[in-house]
Amino acid sequence: MQRYDMFIDGESRGHAGGAWFPTDNPYLGTPWAEIAQGGAQDVDDAVRAADRALHTGPWAESTASARGALLRRLGDTIAGNARRLAETEVRDNGKLFTEMYGQLSYVPQWFHYYGGLADKIEGTVPRWTRRATSPTRRRSPWGWSR
Repeated sequence: MQRYDMFIDGESRGHAGGAWFPTDNPYLGTPWAEIAQGGAQDVDDAVRAADRALHTGPWAESTASARGALLRRLGDTIAGNARRLAETEVRDNGKLFTEMYGQLSYVPQWFHYYGGLADKIEGTVPRWTRRATSPTRRRSPWGWSR
């Protein structure tokens, strides 16, 4: 039976509690895999790792263009594995293969789109409406404002 560990801080690892829970194939009604059952310590470790990754290391030091390239690469990786990912999701949740494969074939486009926006400067000001106000203040990189 397939076992799925946790992925925390860039590595696949066991979990603090050591427990597993089965996930059933809804069509067959039998377990097809076991999933690591995380606990409070695993959550704390994951949050700390995510915070560290956001503020230090390669991601924090990379340019907007490099981050965009990584998002596009993630989209390409999903596209290259769409069939396998769809088969796994069908086995796990019972969705139709054509629906899941179609979704996973399109999802990469979102990563390509947002990866392309990562290094674009968007200087728009929110529109005022009768129901809501959106005050904004322009600032230059040198500190003066208009």
